[in-house]
Amino acid sequence: MPDFLARLIDDARRRVREGYYDLIEEVSHNPIDLKLAIKSSERNAIIAEIKPASPTHGSLRPEIDPVNVAREMMDGGAVALSVLTEPDNFAGSLENLRKVREHVTLPLLMKDIIVHEKQLEAARKSGADSILLIEPIFSKYPISSLARMIRRAHEFNLQVLLEVHQEDELKRALNSEADIVGLNNRDLSTLKTNLGTTLRLAAEARERHGKLLISESGFESAEDIRRVESAGVDGFLIGSSIMRAQDLERKVREFVLA
Repeated sequence: MPDFLARLIDDARRRVREGYYDLIEEVSHNPIDLKLAIKSSERNAIIAEIKPASPTHGSLRPEIDPVNVAREMMDGGAVALSVLTEPDNFAGSLENLRKVREHVTLPLLMKDIIVHEKQLEAARKSGADSILLIEPIFSKYPISSLARMIRRAHEFNLQVLLEVHQEDELKRALNSEADIVGLNNRDLSTLKTNLGTTLRLAAEARERHGKLLISESGFESAEDIRRVESAGVDGFLIGSSIMRAQDLERKVREFVLA
């Protein structure tokens, strides 16, 4: 089976070359602390994701007003929002991120396949407070130094959510300077999803070095949240099931109150 992560990397490199991330206009914004928002949550800390399409589900919500979607997610109790800016496989856009930033006071995570420092500057200019980095992009493929990318993100006042799927990736992430570690239940090479991934990885994260753990992907119901929260994670990043819901606010609240 073709390696889907390799395809995502190729697409990202092409976008960098073609100037997709070369932004001039900047959104005026003071950074909002994602870690604090997660730690301060009295309910399940849900990072709700604005995700127009998915490689596994296709179009999730083809005609969206990102600002209205963001407001519904916020009203449902999300502690933060993740905004897809990857256009080729997820129908995301930097413009969506900028629009949401201008109308929402929650922390915003720029969700993209980050392979180059130009993308970090685009995140800052678009109003993001944090960015997603995918650990195997740096350990499995000859992209660049993960340590340097994290350091540069921090220089841009961006917190880093570092995503992992395997035990060796988790060990490296916990020893990195990332702020948050994401336990991705979806294998980006095959796109197969298993909530047991979080249970397995969280059991290995005995020494967290002050990092928060977030479980990502595959959540369809409150029951899924209750199954995984026993692992001791600090929050959840959920996209597809929320975007497919007829009532976004109600779906987010279902997860928050699970």
